[in-house]
Amino acid sequence: MDRMRLAVIDLDGTLLKGMTAERVFFLHLVAHGRIGLGRAVSFLLSFAGDLLRGGLQRAIGTNARFLSGETPETVQLWAREFGRVFLRKAVPDGLREKILGLKQDGCRVVLLSGSLQILVDELKERLGAEILIGGELEAADEKLTGRKTGIHPYGREKVAALYSRIDPRAVDWERSWALADRISDLPVLELVGNPVAVHPDRRLRRLARKRGWETIG
Repeated sequence: MDRMRLAVIDLDGTLLKGMTAERVFFLHLVAHGRIGLGRAVSFLLSFAGDLLRGGLQRAIGTNARFLSGETPETVQLWAREFGRVFLRKAVPDGLREKILGLKQDGCRVVLLSGSLQILVDELKERLGAEILIGGELEAADEKLTGRKTGIHPYGREKVAALYSRIDPRAVDWERSWALADRISDLPVLELVGNPVAVHPDRRLRRLARKRGWETIG
């Protein structure tokens, strides 16, 4: 049986140049009155505390306090609104066409992001994605706790998150693709035979040039 081919696509900084979906989602909720100023300030203070205690990626990977106390159903509705008014429109047409072209060529499109799963899910139809992987929100007593749970898909953990959803032995990695923007995405880019640096940071741009990788932006 032929092994499947993947097109593994990063979200933050790649499809959303210079932006992270989760940060824009937070600002969207504040601007539209979904969360009050008090909760927004409380979140920022708690994030700063997590940052001092564990560093940036630990803070990003664990803290979603701006959603604390809300029901999963309410936050899902907010995510759908955000997807409709911003997220789906923010993906450039050129990148969308490239991704859809890879899908037409036989690749299964995978969206793999450290942003919240509920935000990643909003791009399923626009990009023809079959596998969507993001950060999960913790819930207790039918309310969100304000913390994240499970694997935070960042750096090498992106590979772990990917392997948790697919059998790596079933993939033709040499004929697969990956699109990403940061040197921290190198573990995923090096998995495939067709890595693409999209809006790359300085280190990734230099490496892509050295290795002859396709670069966009």
